[in-house]
Amino acid sequence: MALGLSESIFAASLPPVGSTEQTDSLSPVSLAQLSQQLLSNNPQLRSAMSSAAAAQFAVEPAKALDNPSFNLTQDPLRGNPLAVGTSTGATWSFSQNLLWPGKKQLSGDIAQAQASYTKEQVNQLKVQLLGQLKTTWVTWQQTKAQIQVASAQADRLEQIKAIVKLRYANNAGAYVDFINAQVTQAQIQNDILGYQRQAQALQAQIAWLIGYTSEQELKLQVERISAQREIAPLAQFKRLAFESNSTLKASKFLLDAAQRNVELAELGRRPDFSVGVLSHSAAPPWGLGNSSGYGVSVGATFPLYFASKERHLIDQAKAQLAAAREADDSLVQQIGLAVETSYLQWAQSIEQLKLTEERIVEQARVGYRLALTNYSNNQMPYMDLLNSYNALRSAELAVELARSTALQARIALDVAVGDTEKKSQE
Repeated sequence: MALGLSESIFAASLPPVGSTEQTDSLSPVSLAQLSQQLLSNNPQLRSAMSSAAAAQFAVEPAKALDNPSFNLTQDPLRGNPLAVGTSTGATWSFSQNLLWPGKKQLSGDIAQAQASYTKEQVNQLKVQLLGQLKTTWVTWQQTKAQIQVASAQADRLEQIKAIVKLRYANNAGAYVDFINAQVTQAQIQNDILGYQRQAQALQAQIAWLIGYTSEQELKLQVERISAQREIAPLAQFKRLAFESNSTLKASKFLLDAAQRNVELAELGRRPDFSVGVLSHSAAPPWGLGNSSGYGVSVGATFPLYFASKERHLIDQAKAQLAAAREADDSLVQQIGLAVETSYLQWAQSIEQLKLTEERIVEQARVGYRLALTNYSNNQMPYMDLLNSYNALRSAELAVELARSTALQARIALDVAVGDTEKKSQE
C-alpha cells in the first residue's frame, strides 16, 4: 500500500465502535476505516464540532430584534405601594427597542464570522488528528515489518548454525562459533519482544484516537507500505497551503470580524430608538376593560458627553483590527515556513530511502552471501561472517526505518499544507 499523493483516507467506512458486527467478526481494520472511526468517535473532535454548532446557533439571535417589553401599572394606590386592591386605574404598555439601521446586521455578520472561524478550527483539528493517526499507523506498520525482518534474520542464523555444526563435526570450526551464533540469535529474539511491546503501545494509541471502547482488542490490518519516490515542486505545496489551509482560513474570518467590529463601533455614534404603546383602563387590577385612553411614546438614546465613550470604542476596534492584520500576516509566514521545512525533510528522507534500498542493502546482501560461501569453504573466520551478517541485519532494519521516516515526513507535510484530500496531486 502506498501512502502517496493519490491516497484518500475517506474511502471506506467502519461499523460504530462497540457494534455487534465489529466485536463478533474482529476483522482487521484498514487505515481508511480507522480514519472514518476517528472522524465519527474521537471525543476531542466531537467536542470541537459541538462548540462549532453552538457558535453557529448564535448567529440568528445576534441579528434578531430585541425582545419587546410588556408592563402593567396600577395607579394610583392608596396607603402603600402593595395595596393593589385600592387601585383606581391600570395601564398596559408595550415597548420595542429599535437600533440604528445596520447595527443588528453587523452584529449578525460578526457572529457569523466567529462561527466560521470555529468551523475552520474544527477542520484544522481533523487534519491534525488524522495526521497523528496516520503517523502512528505507519509506525505500527514499521514495527510489524521489523518483527518480520528480525524473524527472517533469526531463520538466517539457523543456516549459519547448521554450517557451524558441520564444520565442528569435521574439526574445521570451533564450538565457540556455535555459541556466538546462539547469543546473536537470543539478541534477535529479545529485539522481537521489544518490537512487540512497541506495537502494542502503538495499537493502544490508535484505539484511543478512534474512540474504541470495546473490551476486545482492536485488530489492525498489516499492509506492505511503500513511500512515493516522485517529489513535486515546493511551489505546488505552498500554493495549496495558502489556498486551503484551515488555519489561514480561520485567520481570515477573524480579520473579517475585526473589520465589521470597526464598522459597528462607528455606528455607535448614531442614536437608538424605542417605541411604546399604552392603554389606560379604569378597571383594575387587570385593566382588561373600560379603556379610557391610549398613548404612544417615542424614545431616543444619544451619545452624549462629547461621544467620548464611542470614540474610545472606535479606537479600540481599530487597534484590534490592526492586531488581526498583523497576526494574519505572521500566520502566512509561519505556514510558508512550516511547509518549506516539512518539504525539505520529506525530500531528504526520500533520498535517504533510495540510498539505503538501492545501494546499502544490496551491497550488504552480496557481502553476506560471499562471506557465507567463504566460511562454508573454510576460507574465512567466523567473526568476518558475523560482521557481514550484522551489516546485512542493520541494513535491512535501516530500510524499514527509512521507509517509515519518509512516510511520516510526507504526513507532516500534508498536515502543514492542510491537505487531507491530497489536492496536491492535482
